[in-house]
Amino acid sequence: MGEASCPKATIVVPVYNSARSIQRCLDSLLAQSERSIQVVCVNDGSTDDSLNVLRQIAQADDRVLVIDQENAGVSCARNAGIDVAEGETVFFVDADDYIDARTVEHVLHSMESADAEAAVFGGVCEPADAAPKRVQQLMSPKAGTFGARDPQLLFHSNAQPYACRAAFSCELLNREGIRFAPGLALGEDVVFQFAAYALARKTVVMPDKFYHYVMESESATHEFNGAEARAKKLDAHMRMLEEVLEDWAAYGLLDLCPGELITWFLDLIVFDLARLDADDFYRVAARVNMDLTTFLGTEWADMPAKGAVRRVAHKLVAATSGVSMADATLFYLSTRGLKACLERFL
Repeated sequence: MGEASCPKATIVVPVYNSARSIQRCLDSLLAQSERSIQVVCVNDGSTDDSLNVLRQIAQADDRVLVIDQENAGVSCARNAGIDVAEGETVFFVDADDYIDARTVEHVLHSMESADAEAAVFGGVCEPADAAPKRVQQLMSPKAGTFGARDPQLLFHSNAQPYACRAAFSCELLNREGIRFAPGLALGEDVVFQFAAYALARKTVVMPDKFYHYVMESESATHEFNGAEARAKKLDAHMRMLEEVLEDWAAYGLLDLCPGELITWFLDLIVFDLARLDADDFYRVAARVNMDLTTFLGTEWADMPAKGAVRRVAHKLVAATSGVSMADATLFYLSTRGLKACLERFL
């Protein structure tokens, strides 16, 4: 697209072996009521017929740009799309998923009305019975408008994870140098959002469920659900935390809300901690303590507001006894409430 026809939005679609689903995805994008869009499809080394399908679609609609690269992972694919984006606002849609026809129009209108640099909206999971209640909750944000460095947006508004149900101004991403962290097996969108939401001058949250998240059993999101993959999942969560801490240190954000950041992270891993044997617990505890001490100081375990969280934190510092299931349950009860606790166990 030339300068005279600069699109209002760029939609970045990372594609890896998605020949069966990419047509539905792109049909939903090209049918948007807002016609001034650019669709950047990044073929990330697919070994199926994805590239041919993409090229056929691009030949029929000049709003579609196809980038072909060697396999480098979803983060690198999204970054490649951001780097060539011509639109003022960037959306992300995964190749297995699709969006409602008025998504771009409504999101751009809300961002313009609020003078926002970022927007978050809701979504539905398909099939609905495949999604845990926690995922359904996270895909159901409550309406609100937030300024920069607002912990409420980061931790209490169901605004993360899932970067695909959010939009960001190109000016924000390029001004702050925000990109997806390559090489993460889990949580690359969380790392991205922790930077973008904290640094956006204003973010609008919309309850509208525009995004259709198709739950695939083989997708990366569900790869870690088996008990045999606990060590792998813990390592992935640790790498995610380390990326967030490094980003926040670079952006000068470590004093923003350290107690809530610690609580958020431990909430992700507390039940896995309770299932570790002594040797594995010592190894994980040492890594957590080293990372948080390096970035937040030796008193990090006292920073969370809730006693049940501090109890788990101090056990990680001491590393002499493991986290019990009772510790994990009290932690979960204090952070998510009785209803969520009952839903997990019943």
